[in-house]
This record gives sequence, structure tokens and C-alpha cells, in this order.
Amino acid sequence: MDKGNTPKITTAFKTVDNKELKSTGFWLNQLFLVFSTIFGVYLAAQSGLEQALKFDSFSKMEDNYYLRTSLYDEVKDNAEHLKEFANLLAKSPPKSELEYNKPTIEKYIWQTMQYSPTTLETPSEFLTEIRRFYSKSQFIIDAAISRKMSAKHASEQLSKAVDIINNKTLPNLKSSALKLQSELSKNGIQISSLKESEQR
Repeated sequence: MDKGNTPKITTAFKTVDNKELKSTGFWLNQLFLVFSTIFGVYLAAQSGLEQALKFDSFSKMEDNYYLRTSLYDEVKDNAEHLKEFANLLAKSPPKSELEYNKPTIEKYIWQTMQYSPTTLETPSEFLTEIRRFYSKSQFIIDAAISRKMSAKHASEQLSKAVDIINNKTLPNLKSSALKLQSELSKNGIQISSLKESEQR
């Protein structure tokens, strides 16, 4: 290395202005910049988390709406078939006719619900009332056909169970689904198939 260049380098370092590095304003400015960056990242993360939670909540709400309306349709169909069977029982027909016209309680939606993560988002009162309705109806049908219960008494009991499900459970279940639709609509999520349900 050329010794003649050493004084020049030393002179160059001496001429560097260190006043700015010693300035309080400079360090405050740097601290503010770091703080602003951290705060900005925090706000962005917080906003992202809130959006993710909202999306998850509305997604579950929409899934549960479809579950409730599907359950409503299934129970409504079953109630109609059981009412027809109750009317047949009222005529005290022979056992062979009862066996031939024995209604099948469709439970596709009901059984599928056990695999749905949104099932327990449905109010327990509906699940309990429908479970009892299915259980009681099946008991009455089997008892009537096996002649362990008179046809007339079976008709009365089955009609009573159907009336409760038609006049209480189904209207409340439909109303709860429409409340979900209203809540989703307020947040910009439209479910067109709900209009079909409203017209029934």
C-alpha cells in the first residue's frame, strides 16, 4: 500500500460531517420510523384477522342456513306422509293395508347432519323436537301395525304429533332460517334460494 495515500484517507474521514448523527432530531426521526412500521404491520395483521374471523362466521352462518332449510323440507314432507297415514288409521283398516301403506320416515338430511360441523349451530330446541317427533311417530306406526295399539288411538296420537311439528316446530325453524338470511343480507351476502322458501 502506498504510504503517501494514508494521510489523504485520514483527512477524508476527518472531513465527514458527524453533526447529523449526533443530532437528537435524527434519532427521534429514526425511532418514529421504526415505530410507525411496527404499528402499521400490527394494524394490517389485526385487520386481516378480523376479516378472516368475519368470513369464517358468515361462512358457517350460510352453511347453517342451507342445513336448516333442507331439514325444514325433509320434516315437512315426512309430516305430510304421516298425516296421510294417520287419516288411514282413523278408518281402522286391516293389518295388511296398514303394512302396505306403512310410511317411510326419510332421514337423509337428519342423518347427514351428524357429519356437519354446523349442526350444533342450529338451536337445540329444533333438534330435540324433531328427534322426539321421529321417535314417537315410529313407535306409533309400529305399535299400530303390530296391533299393540288400536288404530283409532294410534291415529289420534300420530295426528297430535304431526300437528305439533306443523304448527310449532316447522314455522319456528323456517323463521330462524329467515333470520340468518336477513343477517347475511345485511353483510352483503345474498342467498337467492331463500326466496323460494319464503313462497312456500
